[in-house]
Amino acid sequence: MPTIGVLWFHRPVAVVVQVNFVVADLERSRDFYQRLGFSFRSRSRLGVDAVEAWVADNGGVTVVLHSPEFARWWDAATPGPTSGGPQIDLELESADALQAVVDDLHTAGGTIGKEPTDMTWGQRFAIVVDPDGYRIGLKAPSPKGAPPGSQTESPPASQPQSQPD
Repeated sequence: MPTIGVLWFHRPVAVVVQVNFVVADLERSRDFYQRLGFSFRSRSRLGVDAVEAWVADNGGVTVVLHSPEFARWWDAATPGPTSGGPQIDLELESADALQAVVDDLHTAGGTIGKEPTDMTWGQRFAIVVDPDGYRIGLKAPSPKGAPPGSQTESPPASQPQSQPD
């Protein structure tokens, strides 16, 4: 049986691409992070007029402030995300690599918060939960590719779909 070090040596490297903060008050949190130098753009689901998230990608890694309602849209697990619960998203090279990580964690007794799913934005997406309860999003290109007319980025980090003002 290989040692842990050897196991990690042969695994694909996951890259931190996004940190999600589910917040109780979007405007209060946006003000706080703007004071740290982040510049935000708004994000909402198609058909929703209210701002549901603020996205900043000027800090080296994308930082997203989510309302609990918006977070529950992309993570419908029970219990769902709540304010005060950050989530880091890691990107893997392929849907197969993502599945292998999820399978390995499941076999080792880990908690899977969301099974790998092809999402409407064109990525395979899963959520695993670390031993302390932190949710880790796993993203990879969808083996099916992006559906026609869909966005190719995840909703937490992408531009809003065009809607009439």
